[in-house]
Amino acid sequence: MTYRALYRVWRPQTFEDLVGQEHVTTTLENALSEGHISHAYLFSGPRGTGKTSAAKIMAKAINCQHGPGPMPCNECEMCRKITEGSLMDVVEIDAASNRGVDEIRDLRDKVKYAPSEGRYKVYIIDEVHMLTTEAFNALLKTLEEPPDHVVFILATTEPHKLPATILSRCQRFSFRRHTLGNLLARLHRVCEAQGVEAGDAALAAIAQTADGGMRDALSLLDQVLAFSPHKVDEEAVRQVTGSVSRSALAELMNAIIRGDTSVSLDRVDQLLMDGLEAERLVQDLILLTRDLLVYGAAPELDEVKARLANDEAVLGLMNQADPSGLGALLEALIHAQQQMKWAVHPRILLELTVIRLCQPPESSEAKVPQREVSQEFHRLAEQVKQLEARIAELSQQTDGVKPQGAPISVKNEVEGSYKKTASDAYTKPGSVRSASSSASVTRLLEQCSTEQLQPIKQRWPEVLAQVKERKITVHAWLIDGEPVAASKDGILLAFKSPIHRETTEKKGNKALIQQVLTEVFGSEKELVTMMRGEWEQQQGAMQVTATTTVETPTKPAKSPASTEVDPVQRAVELFGEELVEITD
Repeated sequence: MTYRALYRVWRPQTFEDLVGQEHVTTTLENALSEGHISHAYLFSGPRGTGKTSAAKIMAKAINCQHGPGPMPCNECEMCRKITEGSLMDVVEIDAASNRGVDEIRDLRDKVKYAPSEGRYKVYIIDEVHMLTTEAFNALLKTLEEPPDHVVFILATTEPHKLPATILSRCQRFSFRRHTLGNLLARLHRVCEAQGVEAGDAALAAIAQTADGGMRDALSLLDQVLAFSPHKVDEEAVRQVTGSVSRSALAELMNAIIRGDTSVSLDRVDQLLMDGLEAERLVQDLILLTRDLLVYGAAPELDEVKARLANDEAVLGLMNQADPSGLGALLEALIHAQQQMKWAVHPRILLELTVIRLCQPPESSEAKVPQREVSQEFHRLAEQVKQLEARIAELSQQTDGVKPQGAPISVKNEVEGSYKKTASDAYTKPGSVRSASSSASVTRLLEQCSTEQLQPIKQRWPEVLAQVKERKITVHAWLIDGEPVAASKDGILLAFKSPIHRETTEKKGNKALIQQVLTEVFGSEKELVTMMRGEWEQQQGAMQVTATTTVETPTKPAKSPASTEVDPVQRAVELFGEELVEITD
């Protein structure tokens, strides 16, 4: 006897064998029991869900010599001929290759003839959505009022492509995609019948690859048995399907989430060297990211719960993954998959995508406050010009007059205006506020100096190394920050990415970093953070303040109450003499 594929051997022969479609089989069985046989049925649903099998079971049920009834015997001559495909009264038509109006006209002419052997002539039109518009029009009248001895069963995977006039003339049954549990149960049953040892993980991998199609699952099992005749294991499934193991995929995803570009590219290179296609790797990453995202939002869903129940490597990612980050990651991977369809070098596109995912750009939310701050400083500069004009006017009025009382100075007014304006700019409602309080930033800037900053910069690599030893994820966020100012009791870090800065400011992460700072420098150091754009604006403001400090020519003696820090001297201490330009 010639070999037959597993999906043909295990094709359902009764409605009971049609698993996972109880809503369809129950309705058809009840209708057959009552003798309610319609003239046209439409079976729609994904591939491999039993549409054609249900059509043949229906043909046997109404033509069985012991029927018609809900249970064909599969033993009488009619049932055997229908199973073998040799009964002339059951005609199976592939609409993909017989889609023209001439074929449908020929069918319409033959419909009027009575069945030769059975009770009914059954026309099974598979992939009916492939018919042309003219063919549908030729079928309409016959489908609406066929002879009493004719039953039409239309099958399609895309019912939305059928004209409404066709849909309204049929009883429609929607077949569902098979669940993971149904696929696993059938695969276990087939392996037991074949006398083959099969691991749960291997069958689960086959079921996941089948994507809800029973025929796909049995075909994959057939291939795996050809590769490994006596045992179905995970490695054999991976070799046949060209997929990647979940543990290797989890390692790659872990590196991407951590932002470790070097490790991520190394994992990609290893997987591609093992023969995995770039397109398949992206597809597997998309499915894994989707599982993580859905499991985090709704862990009670049976489908995802069954897939991740024993997958410790993937479940370990849940502690590191952020839902918003996973959403952005999924969108980027889907975009890359779409581009790969037209890419000449898919590997390069994959590597570029991984690099971008490991180094997320600064979000648009962080750019908004910087723009607002820039506007505030422009307003401040305009105010300074007005003050200079006022000073010139006062100087002319007081020319030759001996000054009495305190000197005319706008230094405090400018400084006060700057402090108020800058503070308002950084705390506008709806903008991204500084994670560190403005009081901490102000206090540190008042006490900072270049002498304090130099040793911090020299030993900063040592700080990063110790943080990495204790918790590598904190190091991944902290490495984006750069020491830009320091005082005796604090360090100011400027960050490029708001994500890195916000994560560094989290209570546990900040406490660990400050503990390392204490150990490295021998004294407690307060960690203060701000965005790189904010720091650059701060530098510009200090330079504006130093440049626009103006006093009257006559300088009174300093009193103890008026001893205040010279802003020019503070600017020199903060930025160094080479960066400060003093103008009259």
